[in-house]
Amino acid sequence: MPEVNESNWVSEGLVRFARSKGESEVRIELAVVLQNAKRQGPPSRGRLGSRYTQDQTPFSRRRRALHADVLTARPQVEHPVPAESTDIGEVSQAHISRPFAGAEFSALLDKEVLSKARAVLQSSTIPDAVLVEHVFQACEKFAVLVAEETQSGTQDPTSKHTPAANLLSLEEGKDRPKMQGGKNAHALGSTGNAIAQLLSSTAYRVIADPKVYITPQILSSYVSVQNLLGRPRTLPEVFRLYAGKPVPKPESNPIQYSNPSTYKPSAHVPLQIANTALTAAIRIKNLPLCFDIIDHSVCAPAYRVSKFFRKAFVPLSGAALAPFAIYRLASELSTYQSTMDSAMATRVLFAGIMAYVGFTATIGVVAVTTANDQMDRVTWAVGTPLRERWTREEERMLIDRVAGAWGFQQRWRRGEEEGQDWEALREWIGIRGMVLDKTELMDGME
Repeated sequence: MPEVNESNWVSEGLVRFARSKGESEVRIELAVVLQNAKRQGPPSRGRLGSRYTQDQTPFSRRRRALHADVLTARPQVEHPVPAESTDIGEVSQAHISRPFAGAEFSALLDKEVLSKARAVLQSSTIPDAVLVEHVFQACEKFAVLVAEETQSGTQDPTSKHTPAANLLSLEEGKDRPKMQGGKNAHALGSTGNAIAQLLSSTAYRVIADPKVYITPQILSSYVSVQNLLGRPRTLPEVFRLYAGKPVPKPESNPIQYSNPSTYKPSAHVPLQIANTALTAAIRIKNLPLCFDIIDHSVCAPAYRVSKFFRKAFVPLSGAALAPFAIYRLASELSTYQSTMDSAMATRVLFAGIMAYVGFTATIGVVAVTTANDQMDRVTWAVGTPLRERWTREEERMLIDRVAGAWGFQQRWRRGEEEGQDWEALREWIGIRGMVLDKTELMDGME
């Protein structure tokens, strides 16, 4: 930090300001002040606002004015763009210049996404699955960059939203310099929205193309892209295509298609993907879209069939084989007694073991199907069969998420919601055999 002697024309107020700052900031600010002084000439002590002169302006206001001059005179730092970048894995924040005006970014977007998407759409044969997956992976990485850049462009990283800062902003509102924003922020938002719309429409055109077979990896990447871009309106249609889209037959020219069964377990939408899609719909506050996502994911026939094979097939197979295993065990145990006939002992042992296993299994099934600890606002209506409760538990869970997002977050305010959307949600839940905010389960109503 350069020394400031008494012989210099810098005022004592500037000296105190320099001592209160860090070394790097003082060097920049003193350089700006000295550069301005060279153009204007050495001013008088009163011109710089010393408190010992006739200028009685408060030092805090002079310091804010000086800080405003430094902010406006400080040179802007440009984001460097690498000269060569051919791999999508090398894309980073440096490729995006504010606001997405870099030629390198446009060329990389065209090379990694648009050109390969055109190759898939214009192909007369079944496209390679690896090429299609690469298109969606590239879309996902570009969507991450667009989302991060859009968020960083609309926020001031130097601002601190603390109570003290809010109070000071009320007093210093007139003297505070205008931060960068305005036209640049608007341009960043408009350009980012244009790129987001381009990525969203390109991904939908590729996944909706009849020649493209939708794999679970492609579906997961597509949902992630639309979630990052904030455009989930096409997700119900894509879920429908995932379950019932005609499958192209390999090695057929011209391409022939076969109609798949919508009850196949492999055609179900995974619960994690359905949760991600519902999160995107809740974020944009679109209630009909939430309904459609639930209908085409966890309410689809393929999901229920898949859940049966994943979670109920093994227990039911064990229950079906249990009588044979129990009879074999009873016949072996009957040989270790001599009080009754062997056949009679086998029947008694078989009846006792079957009763124990049957009663224990029944209690376990009832405990699993009637558990309500995971329920928040949506519960089952009285009379709903236990089998249906277990089968549709994921549906109830997603509906519970929607109700929690549209209602009040404070537990003590639950039940006070009103409005057209809330009444539509209540009616839609009631049609499905569920109850929204059951009275006896609310706080204070036990």
